[in-house]
Amino acid sequence: MNLYKTLSFTYYLGMAGIILGVFLKLNDSSLALPFLIGGFIPFMGIRLFNLLNAKEDRRRLHAILTVSALFLAAAIVAIYFQRSYWIIGILLTATLDFYVSFRKYS
Repeated sequence: MNLYKTLSFTYYLGMAGIILGVFLKLNDSSLALPFLIGGFIPFMGIRLFNLLNAKEDRRRLHAILTVSALFLAAAIVAIYFQRSYWIIGILLTATLDFYVSFRKYS
């Protein structure tokens, strides 16, 4: 299997784990944190890989995506410490990803 296909598959699996973890957290399930952490590890790893291997004109966009993943990490830490403001990290992640989605291919 091609390296980029493997990375894409792993990235989508990580995103699915994050989405499932958020839905489980909204339902106050105890399984939310393991799903979020399990999804975050490949998510952050592939975003760092993309940042390090990006062409010069795409480096800024990948830096924004990496900062977005750091906000997700802050949300996961807030969930671990049972803080109610964890949703702010999720919203910042979604907002930055939404911003980059309109800038990526223009």
